[in-house]
Amino acid sequence: MSSPGVLIMSSSDVLNASTGFELLGAGFNNSVPISYHQPLSLLSLSTAFASSKSASFHASLQPLVNFQPAQIAVALPVSILLVIISVYVSTWLSYLARRSSKDAVKEPPVIPYMLPFVGSALSFGLSPSKCVAAAMRTVGSQRAYGMKVFNDTLYFINGPENMGPIWKYKTSITSPGIQTFCLIRVFGMCQKAVNMYSLDTSGILPKPTSDVAEHNRIDYHTHADFQKLLNGDRLANLYRRWSTSFTNRLQSMGVEKDWAEFPDIVDFWMPSMTTSLNEAMAGPILECINPNFTRDFLKFFPYVHGLMKGLPKMFLPEAFQLRDSLNRDVKQWHSLARTLFKESDIDADGDADPYWGSGSIRERQKMLLSVDNWDHDAVAASDFGLLWGANINVHTAALWMIVEIFKDKDLLTRVRTELKAANLDRITLGQDIDTLLSLPLLQAVHAEVLRLRVEVQSVFYSEREDIRINEWRFPKKSLVLVPTGPAHRDTNVWNTQDGARPLDTFWADRFLAYPNDPRSGPIRKPAALAEKPIRQKSNNEPKFISNGMADFYMPYGVGERTCPGRFFARREMVAFCAKIVNEFDVEILSREKDFKSNTIFYGLGTQRPLNRIPFKIRKRELDC
Repeated sequence: MSSPGVLIMSSSDVLNASTGFELLGAGFNNSVPISYHQPLSLLSLSTAFASSKSASFHASLQPLVNFQPAQIAVALPVSILLVIISVYVSTWLSYLARRSSKDAVKEPPVIPYMLPFVGSALSFGLSPSKCVAAAMRTVGSQRAYGMKVFNDTLYFINGPENMGPIWKYKTSITSPGIQTFCLIRVFGMCQKAVNMYSLDTSGILPKPTSDVAEHNRIDYHTHADFQKLLNGDRLANLYRRWSTSFTNRLQSMGVEKDWAEFPDIVDFWMPSMTTSLNEAMAGPILECINPNFTRDFLKFFPYVHGLMKGLPKMFLPEAFQLRDSLNRDVKQWHSLARTLFKESDIDADGDADPYWGSGSIRERQKMLLSVDNWDHDAVAASDFGLLWGANINVHTAALWMIVEIFKDKDLLTRVRTELKAANLDRITLGQDIDTLLSLPLLQAVHAEVLRLRVEVQSVFYSEREDIRINEWRFPKKSLVLVPTGPAHRDTNVWNTQDGARPLDTFWADRFLAYPNDPRSGPIRKPAALAEKPIRQKSNNEPKFISNGMADFYMPYGVGERTCPGRFFARREMVAFCAKIVNEFDVEILSREKDFKSNTIFYGLGTQRPLNRIPFKIRKRELDC
């Protein structure tokens, strides 16, 4: 789950409105005016002739006037090619000079590019995943580099040695850029309301770092609201409501003991998962207002990429229509809840109620409506974003879990054996979650899916000071991106069993350490240690390993804005997977080569399957 509620949502992405950048779908558009030199035109030539009395001046311009079309047709491409070559050579030399610098503190080298004024903007905008991959091939072992995007430079940094220092900038490099960009482009919030994020310079910690009025500390209060909803007693309450709702919907899906075939596993499971979580967070009113709310909610997904690129309504009429409709539904829910809710409606747990859904949503309403320039439309767009972020990443990851298990019969047998050994022949989601979260293999499948299928780019920005990370200095008011992809595929730190288990493939045992196998575990070991004889133990049960990996395993982002929904996300994914594996037989009908990720939302969280995944399903015969 990612924030806004999870937009495990951290960027390819995003930028603080105050930075002068705008995201270009999966890249960036420059919102800062660029000065272009106008080409010499026939009008300017004729004006020059008319105004000049000098024969020598006329003579100097005569060759230009005498150019024939055929000569221009040759000269123009040659001139353009020479400019491209010149720019590429000069940027290569600059890159090599910075890379070879022996300075103790230095700015990262900027990767070479060919187009003046544009830099790498086109390749990054068209396919950010391919662009970043190409950049990584260029820089090799270099851990930090820059990428020219129009008139500015984006900086990227990776490497476990560079992650720790990021935490010392708790207040100075956190930025709500992801929220502000998505609220405007994707969820339709007005600029006046979004500007309050840019004006809030107080940070996301309880103690403010500026004199912003308390009611206008929107960045801090929304962050704190997420923390309340997704931690402690409210986390347990949210999970309990979700498990009850999902169990009820599972029983009504009509899966019988005979095989039934469906065209896509995502389309089959996503509606019940989405409705259950929306009800757990916001109560049942949304589905009462619009029985097709979940359908419209999911139908909106394919249009998000175009909205992020800033495509106008004339090119995406249905996207704008769906967004307006969903925002109206959320606004009507708010109106009904304000009218009907009474304190006596609150559940015995002190949290849930049938109108707002949860205590966090009730408190959130009061907080958001107190912010200057925020009205009911702005609050509706914000809650639309909250529900979206809570759903879209966690459920996709949960579906990858069951795909990986069901397409591997040996793994399926092992998972079912693990569940049976834990006396979970029949799983009650509300009661058995602690046991489920203790099962090594199930946890390992969950962790490996996040390593392989999640692409997040945490974005950092400093308004007042340069960012210093080890030997690297990033100029203030520059964007610094930390992508998870290079970290999750770093062969210097991850165990690949000497290349037998590549990092671009799923391996269920990657996060498991076996007592009798010194080569096991997620972290790469020196050859001498891996081959050292050990005393064999009678109990070779594996142990799930996740500690000590924060510098290179970061599916929920890195830094102060690490996704606050990660604890609930883990519960929901593991519980969903265990329930489906235990109660249904599923036969995946796709081939292995079809299980590729769609990189269209590179940098925004869990990558969806590129292709539809057809499957067959039937209710499993369980022993009474």
